[in-house]
Amino acid sequence: MTFTLEDVLLVLLHQQPSTAFDLHARHQRIVDARAAVGLPRVLAAVSRLRRSGDLAEDRSLPVSARLANRTMLSVTEAGRRRQKARLITVDADATAEDLVLQGLLALDADQADFDEFTARAQALLRVRQGQLESHAASATEAARVAFEREILRALVVWLHQLPAQRADGRERAA
Repeated sequence: MTFTLEDVLLVLLHQQPSTAFDLHARHQRIVDARAAVGLPRVLAAVSRLRRSGDLAEDRSLPVSARLANRTMLSVTEAGRRRQKARLITVDADATAEDLVLQGLLALDADQADFDEFTARAQALLRVRQGQLESHAASATEAARVAFEREILRALVVWLHQLPAQRADGRERAA
């Protein structure tokens, strides 16, 4: 199962309250250009999250005088539970792109959730590597298996480097 826009927005709101406009900008910086969505889709997703009880709005203080009509959004306790469950769940059929997005989002999660994600993702990749060990019947199949093996190897290396990326990002933010 791939991450929905709602899943991504909940994770982006994990660290601090934000406006829908800020969420849209952060989403565009994180996802591949092909997966970026427009502001209307972000606003619709925010509306769905609000109706489901996963987001709360704070209209008490405007972000600034210039942005007085932009509502601050924050994750509710129900939203935090949903966000955590989705972030640490590594689906057996997750694609490389799914795992990369999930890893990028995990960088801003709680340490325990980050550790849980990386452990589960690495376990999944070990299983997949073991499945590729069987020999291929043709040159074409062998080439496909070799390609898959390289993708898996790159993902494993990247996952092992994520904790350092997380530490570097936190040092820069401090």
